[in-house]
Amino acid sequence: MSDDESASSASVAEVEKEEEEITDLSNSDVCTKYQEASKIVNLALTGLIDQCVVGAKVIDLCKFGTTVIEAQAAKLYTKKVNGKAIERGIAFPVCVSVNDIICNHSPLLTEEMEPLKAGDIVKIDLGCHIDGYISVAAHTLVVSDSPDSPPSVDDEMGNVAVAAYNAMLVSAASIKAGTKNSEVTAAVNRVAQAYGVNAISSVRMHQMKRFVIDGVKEVALKDPTADELEAGEEKVDECTFEQAEAYAVDVAMSTGEGKPRPGVLRTTVFKRNVEANYRLKMKNSRYLLSEEDKK
Repeated sequence: MSDDESASSASVAEVEKEEEEITDLSNSDVCTKYQEASKIVNLALTGLIDQCVVGAKVIDLCKFGTTVIEAQAAKLYTKKVNGKAIERGIAFPVCVSVNDIICNHSPLLTEEMEPLKAGDIVKIDLGCHIDGYISVAAHTLVVSDSPDSPPSVDDEMGNVAVAAYNAMLVSAASIKAGTKNSEVTAAVNRVAQAYGVNAISSVRMHQMKRFVIDGVKEVALKDPTADELEAGEEKVDECTFEQAEAYAVDVAMSTGEGKPRPGVLRTTVFKRNVEANYRLKMKNSRYLLSEEDKK
């Protein structure tokens, strides 16, 4: 065999090796990375819950959660693989949304809100990844008068909180190989109806893949009405869940109609289209993109 043939054979072998990489839950290494990311997310979430007290600032809470995730992730998988460091850290910005803000509120330093006060309803969202395998978590709480006293919650708030929690459990149990996403939507609606509340129409569950937090397969919390379709709301395509897939079970309920309205705060959380290539001329633009890629 000539040197050229040997080099060609080696190249083909490398290509085949890359194509054979298994990135779903049938790979035990992938499961471990999901689990480690989950441990970090739960640790950060537990700390954030303890920090949500009267007088706490939203920006400080976001910084705290980010610091915990980055510090804990930096301790894992420190050895390089094939000369490359394993990426790890923030998969979704730490968001602290208060009262009528549904989710995804991660303010800039110049956009601080008033500190938390007793009775505020706080929704926390955050995500961590290890080597692109993502774990996300969310939690809702009511700020109490003091750390030693339970929060004051009326029947309406307690009802919708229990509805959201039970819908989450039902959804997680329903997402299994062979089940369709429409079946999960129907289950969520049955829970909402039982408690006399409404699922928030714009919130969806997503399949997660390596480095992809919102995959193609989605689960709607409820089907859009004719008016919503006419207004531009898209109906989720029907799909069937398959073995070894990973999903983010995201549930949001409301005592109102479940229809979000535009707020006064500007958007600070964006999602990059990883399939798009950008040719940027300005140095500052290239720097911003490189920083975004690191995150």
